[in-house]
Amino acid sequence: MIKGDPQKKQQLSLFAKELIGFALLFAILGLVVNFFFQQSIYENIDRGLNWQRIGILTNRRQPTFRKGQANPSQGQVPPARNTPFRTNVLVFNSKGKIMNNQMLGNRLYNVFVNTRLDVSKVNKIREMTLMSSDNSWHYFRTLLIKVPKTNKNPMYAERYVLILENIDSDLLAIRGFRQSLLMTLLVFWFLAIAVAYFLSRSSMKPILESWNRQKQFSANAAHELRTPLTVIQNQMEYMLTKPKATIIDQAEPISTTLDEVRHLQTLTNRLLMLARSDADIIQINRQNVSLQSWFDQVIKPYIDIANSQTKAMETYIRVSGEGKIDEDLIRQLIIILLDNAIKYTPEGGTVTFTAEKIRDGRLKIEVKDTGTGISDNDKKHVFERFYRSDKSRNAKTGGNGLGLAIAKWIVDEHKGTISVKDNHPNGTVFMVVVPIK
Repeated sequence: MIKGDPQKKQQLSLFAKELIGFALLFAILGLVVNFFFQQSIYENIDRGLNWQRIGILTNRRQPTFRKGQANPSQGQVPPARNTPFRTNVLVFNSKGKIMNNQMLGNRLYNVFVNTRLDVSKVNKIREMTLMSSDNSWHYFRTLLIKVPKTNKNPMYAERYVLILENIDSDLLAIRGFRQSLLMTLLVFWFLAIAVAYFLSRSSMKPILESWNRQKQFSANAAHELRTPLTVIQNQMEYMLTKPKATIIDQAEPISTTLDEVRHLQTLTNRLLMLARSDADIIQINRQNVSLQSWFDQVIKPYIDIANSQTKAMETYIRVSGEGKIDEDLIRQLIIILLDNAIKYTPEGGTVTFTAEKIRDGRLKIEVKDTGTGISDNDKKHVFERFYRSDKSRNAKTGGNGLGLAIAKWIVDEHKGTISVKDNHPNGTVFMVVVPIK
């Protein structure tokens, strides 16, 4: 459930923040676009009103129509920016009476008959709402001007002229634009959220995987540490029940305790190494090494160990000259592979170690054993941390599932490869190839 899962809580919190963030972003974008669109519409209307005002004050003749050959749909002639054909003019005398009722006609006069003259609004653009005879509302943008006595048009001279431009279609255009803008923003909002969710999931995936590995690593490490500590505690408590016993009497619990202490030390060192590798604290230090003598020195102790356990160990070292490797890390790699091979090889079995140079300046290391082998399914996971193909067998041998994970890390740091396959008829082969130039 989400209630107990901090990862899902984190994802939902991030998604909610993105949802709110995108909503605010698109809302601001919509308001800005709507503002500029509306401003553009009103600027065009006001420009037309001013053009009409200039025409009246200068007694300019109104334009007339004539048939032409231009095709505006093909862009031959741009539309006029100051069109007067939606504009009406009311002429008032000083007492506020409409003087051009005959020019308006009965239909328009009935619409404008209740319009009152307000001389305080001279040269000010304002909006007006009127109701027509069919009880429908109409909206106008108006400009009131005072025509001087010197004007040559007797209809306008020394009178107030109210220029009214109908903006019903403009308001419908603004309303339609707002609806279209809202729908567009909603669609793109959902698309943006979907893309953001996909990208956040993609970007969070490696973080969540790392978090899961860290949790699993901590849980497995705690489990592995608890086992030897429990054994040590039990052995110590047992010895406390026999205070008069001699050391020779308690040789077995003392030996068991020392074995667990060594196991605990190995486990602690490996956990520390993995933690340092995850934090990129360990830096690889390649140096030129005389390979033949170096391999002989590393392998020699394991020949004695195998012989002491009645197991045979065969070595084939053909690495003349020098190679550039990190001595400490490659030594640890070989120790891990040989330690596993000897552990899982039965008495009378054989462990084979091969080291040779191959083409392109690379070094190949093979470690073969004649044990029970590893199943095909387990081969896919043997290099994972704390993975153990045979839990019971590893419990007896003291394995903790970290050795091969460290081996793979060492090989990766050397830009090499490590693989596992069957050793027919019985056993396993680990092969490592690393560059040494």
